[in-house]
Amino acid sequence: MFSTFYFPLVSVLASSAAPAGLYDMIAGGRILAASTQISRHVESCDEDILPAWLQLQGDLNMTFGMELDADESFRQAQKKMRASRSQMRAASCRNAGWQALFRHRLGTAMACFTRVVEDTGGDAALRLEGLFGTFCVLFDLGRLREAGLALDELENLLTSDAAQFHNVAGWHDLIDTVRFDLTTQSELRSHAELADHGYWQPGFAGDAQCSVVSVPAALMRRAAAGVKAPLLRGRIEFLEQLHALAEGGRDAERTLNEHLNWAAAQGLTSYQRAARLEMMLASLAGGVPQLAESIINLLSAESRGWQGHRQLEYLYGLAKLRHLQGRNGESLTLYARYAVNALRCVRDEAGALAQYTQRTARPPEQLDDIAARLPAKYRRAYRFLVANLERKDLSIREIALEIGVTDRALQSTFKNSLGSTPSEIIRQLRMQRIRAELQAASGSERGILEAASKWGVSNRSTLVNGYRRQFNEAPSDTLNR
Repeated sequence: MFSTFYFPLVSVLASSAAPAGLYDMIAGGRILAASTQISRHVESCDEDILPAWLQLQGDLNMTFGMELDADESFRQAQKKMRASRSQMRAASCRNAGWQALFRHRLGTAMACFTRVVEDTGGDAALRLEGLFGTFCVLFDLGRLREAGLALDELENLLTSDAAQFHNVAGWHDLIDTVRFDLTTQSELRSHAELADHGYWQPGFAGDAQCSVVSVPAALMRRAAAGVKAPLLRGRIEFLEQLHALAEGGRDAERTLNEHLNWAAAQGLTSYQRAARLEMMLASLAGGVPQLAESIINLLSAESRGWQGHRQLEYLYGLAKLRHLQGRNGESLTLYARYAVNALRCVRDEAGALAQYTQRTARPPEQLDDIAARLPAKYRRAYRFLVANLERKDLSIREIALEIGVTDRALQSTFKNSLGSTPSEIIRQLRMQRIRAELQAASGSERGILEAASKWGVSNRSTLVNGYRRQFNEAPSDTLNR
C-alpha cells in the first residue's frame, strides 16, 4: 500500500519529541539512517522522552515490515509513558489503527482512527495523524472522493490553529504531495484501457472522477511543483513518470526503476511492491504489455499471501495481460477470481466505510444481549472488544486501559455480569464470526483456515477445539452442510 511510503514522515511530523534533524533525515529520504539514529537515541535518552522515541522506533520497524519488533516497541512505550489515562488510550488506539491498516484490517483501522479524530480534547497533532490514517483507509476501500474529503478536513484542522503544530510547512508539503498522488491514482484507475477494473469504478460515479480533490488542477500541480523535500519530490517525480507511461511514454521506465531501487535500498519492501503494482497498471494503460509481464513475473512469488486491494490489483493485471496475449480462457478464469475477491472486499469492508460516513451523526446505540447486561462504563470496553475482535494481539490489558480500569476490575465485572471473562467472550464471538463465514461460503480446508485467521485464530487446534466445544461440531461439518 502506498501509505507505507508516507507513514515515517507522518510519524515524525506528529511527534513533538522528534528534533528537526530527524525530520530532515526522513524528509531527505534517508529512512534507514533515521532508524539507526532512533535506535541509538532509545539506548541513551532521558526517561521523560523515552516513550516518544520508542514510539518512533516502533513506527520505523512497522514500516520495514518488522511487526513483532514494532509491537514490542509500542508495548515498552506504553509501559514507560507518564500521561493521563485518556492520553494513553489515544496513543494505544493510534498504534492499533496503524497496525490494523498495515495488516489490511480496514474495519479495525477505521474504528481506531475515528476514535482518535473524535477526541477533540486530545493532542491536535495526533488528530491530524488520525485524519491521515482515515484517508489511507478510504483509499484502500477504493473511495477516492471520500479520501479527498478527508484530506480537506485534515488541512482545515491544520490551518484553523497553526500555532498548535511544530512543523506546519512540513504538513503542508505532505498534503500537497498527497493531493497530487490522489489525483494521479484517480486518473490512472479511470483510464479508458482499465475501465474493466471494476473495484474502483464506484469511486468514479457521477462527477467524482474530476473532484477527488477540491483544489483546482492547475493550483494543485503548482503546489506539488513547489515541494522541495527529496522524499516527497521523489514520489512526485515517480507519479509524473507513471502518468507519462500510462499515456504511452516509453522513456519513463528508467526513472520509475530508479525510484524502485531507492525503495529497496531503504528497506521499504512493502512500498516497493505497491509501486510495482502502480507501474503494472500504468504499463497496461499505456500499451506496454512486455513491461507489465516483467513486473508480474517479479511479483508472482510474493502474491500468494496478499490480501484485499493489493491482491485485486495483481489478479486484475494478470487477467488483463493474459487477454492481451490472446489466452482468453486463462484470462476469464483469472478475472472471475478477481471479481469474487472484489465482491468479498466490498462486503467485508462495508462496515469501515459506514463508520466514516456516520461519524458526525451516529444513531442511538443498539445494545445486544451482552452489552445490555454490563454496567454503562463497561459497555465501552465491550464495544472496543468487538471493534478489535479480528486482531490477534488484542489483550485484556488494552481493553481495560480503554476505559481506565485495572485488568482485575475488568475481569471481575465481566464475570459477575455475564458469567464469562473477557477472554471467554472474545473466544465465543470469534467462533460465531467464523461460523457465519463458513455458513455463507463453500470451499475447502483452506477456506476454513482463512476464515479463522481473519478473526484472529491462527492455531488449528485452538480453532477445532473451541469450535467443537461451542457448536458441538467441527468447522468442516458446518462448511459441508
